[in-house]
Amino acid sequence: MMNSLKIADARDICKIIPNDIFFQTTISSPPYYDMKDYGIENQVGYGQTYEDYLEDLKIIFQQVYEKTKQDGTLWIVIDTFKRNNVVVPLPFDLAERLKGVGWLLQDVIIWKKDKTIPWANSGFMQRKFEYILFFSKSPKYKNHKDSARVYDTTVLKHWWVKYPERYNPKGKALDEVWEYPIPVQGSWGKEYIRHFCPLPKEMIANMIQTSTDEGDIVFDPFAGTGSVLAQAAYMNRDYVGIELNPDYVHKFKDYLSKTIHTGKTEYESQRDNKTQKEFETLILNLRALKFGRLLINHIDSIHNTNHTKVLVESLEHLNSSNKILRVRCSFVGIEDSCEVRDTIKEYTSKPPLSKFGIEYEICFLNILEEKANYYYYSKTNSYSYIRDVDLQSDKVKVISPICVNLKEKDYE
Repeated sequence: MMNSLKIADARDICKIIPNDIFFQTTISSPPYYDMKDYGIENQVGYGQTYEDYLEDLKIIFQQVYEKTKQDGTLWIVIDTFKRNNVVVPLPFDLAERLKGVGWLLQDVIIWKKDKTIPWANSGFMQRKFEYILFFSKSPKYKNHKDSARVYDTTVLKHWWVKYPERYNPKGKALDEVWEYPIPVQGSWGKEYIRHFCPLPKEMIANMIQTSTDEGDIVFDPFAGTGSVLAQAAYMNRDYVGIELNPDYVHKFKDYLSKTIHTGKTEYESQRDNKTQKEFETLILNLRALKFGRLLINHIDSIHNTNHTKVLVESLEHLNSSNKILRVRCSFVGIEDSCEVRDTIKEYTSKPPLSKFGIEYEICFLNILEEKANYYYYSKTNSYSYIRDVDLQSDKVKVISPICVNLKEKDYE
């Protein structure tokens, strides 16, 4: 049963799925209500009344609930439609039914897909989105939100270079609007299976990455051509699917056999992506340098010192909820005193420095030797080191073995 797509009716889940199999997440797009004939007798959606359609979906997802782990989740891609010149709020009618089953609605996501199905243009405005309903079985559910963060600098605001404290080192958090265009014919290569409305593989991967670990079971009761199941296989998850149309099932098996190697290779490449780790380190380095720069500038302003400098060293990455980095700040040109320490304690206890996520230690040095691996930064710029100056120059305010050389205009 495991890692298979069965020809069966989704209303018989508990009869089909063995007692020892439980899903970690279910990802599915139910058949459209009374709009698309999939060519199978007694199908869900086509030819039904709206009430019967909702009741069948409730029965199906109730069985999914029973077969889901306690920390499991459910993703349903579904849309409103128009009937008798009135919009029918199907996603919200369904969410209310599933609430009675026990599912907890955690998020309503807008899938901005650009392209749409033919009959969606009959309204006043062109339809370019669907809803994604995200449910959990219990309040404590598996959610790897950091693993799905966006770390590509091309999507960042230009100010991330100057204000790294405003940006999570793991990347930009997901929001409730997802932009994934519907795959066009041929976009998945010559092995692609034609299907009425295929889900984008990047979107499916995002759902799987967020709500499962490798080895977990992904389920789809309306598997269609198996895009959810194929992506689960690529990502080293087990999968189980149900589909009424035998033609889809046969084509899925052929498709998966031809794409499994490429899909797994792509996943492994993304999973071990060095770029993300490098970006995380860069953000932390920028935070450390700016932390030291703001701190030494504040000390100067309070204690009327002008020739002080600070050596900033990154010591350790931390994993606590509010501290992500430990640094050492060594001050040169100012005496160790209770007054200075009180100034540091007070200034770091409130914004902006309290927002940096930095746990720090301080020390005071009588002299600092010039070293080849030191980089120098000014009192106004800690994202691009100064060239052609020596340690004693008044231009130098921050010294560090951390090398950062960014030009803000490159990221505007």
